[in-house]
Amino acid sequence: MTTDQALARIRLGEPRAAADLLHGCVAAASTTGGRVPALRLRRARRELRPWRREDWVADLDDHLMDVLGA
Repeated sequence: MTTDQALARIRLGEPRAAADLLHGCVAAASTTGGRVPALRLRRARRELRPWRREDWVADLDDHLMDVLGA
């Protein structure tokens, strides 16, 4: 559900707020370990591509890699 909120924030022009929400999703996905949360995270992260050079997106990517592995 939080990933859907993050996607809405992106569409409303608030990508940084979306990234903040996605940090919580990363933690939840690592706890539950399900495939669906990981797929939702992937979709939301893909929507942040236009801002991929921003530090706050790099922080999210680092968090994803640290928690979920690559």
